[in-house]
Amino acid sequence: MADYPGTRFSVRGAVDHAGRVLLWVAADHPLREALREGRQGDTGPVVGVELSALRRVGRTPTVRARLWCQGRAGAVPLRERRDAALAVWERDPDEELLAALPAPGPSPAEAAPLLVRVAPSTVVYHTYDAMGVVEGPAYLAARADPLARPAEDILARVNDRYRDELAAAAAALPGAPRGAAWLWELDAHGATVWVNPFSGADPVLVRVPWSAPAGAPCQLERAVFDFLAGGAERAGAAPAEAAAPAEGPAGRRGCTRRRRG
Repeated sequence: MADYPGTRFSVRGAVDHAGRVLLWVAADHPLREALREGRQGDTGPVVGVELSALRRVGRTPTVRARLWCQGRAGAVPLRERRDAALAVWERDPDEELLAALPAPGPSPAEAAPLLVRVAPSTVVYHTYDAMGVVEGPAYLAARADPLARPAEDILARVNDRYRDELAAAAAALPGAPRGAAWLWELDAHGATVWVNPFSGADPVLVRVPWSAPAGAPCQLERAVFDFLAGGAERAGAAPAEAAAPAEGPAGRRGCTRRRRG
């Protein structure tokens, strides 16, 4: 919190559909007391929230990206509290969330947990290959990538069931080391593969771009499995550099493979 810049607090939460941070604040949490003290004012306390996106590489959780958001915290409006609770539930299911939901009758007791939302004024991001600062209004105006959730589903399935095929495809990239492989990133423009070399050297990230951007989840899925099935044999890449385009959507609008005459 701004009043205690050297003090860090741990709190459970999530991110809502608009990209705003949601916090599930227990009754005895210091932030709850700060909100109670500022209840009569027009604005809540200024807080800074650090979020980490994790990717599991083998049995080891590895930080994929960090996001630091600063803004004013305030209780989620009553009419939006259910959606906020569901967003938190997806990340951290707990029956105690029910105590923060609107209920008929008098207002919830002061001892009940509270759902808090942070209105971002500044957002700082840091990934493996990029970092920067985004002003709050620009951050909230940005549209979410419609392929983000399908990409995560595909990525999880590949890492769970097709890692042998992924390792073989990655090993076929000229210059890439042989080793255990995981799909690290997946988006409309390509895939990034994390390789732990058998030699014991440092992990390597290899980027494999598609021949054309994917415009639908089925196109993205097809591009990934084309790569696993042998697209990498026709691609060229050096560690930490982009590979030549693997066979991908090739600009097709639909997802039906066309015969080549």
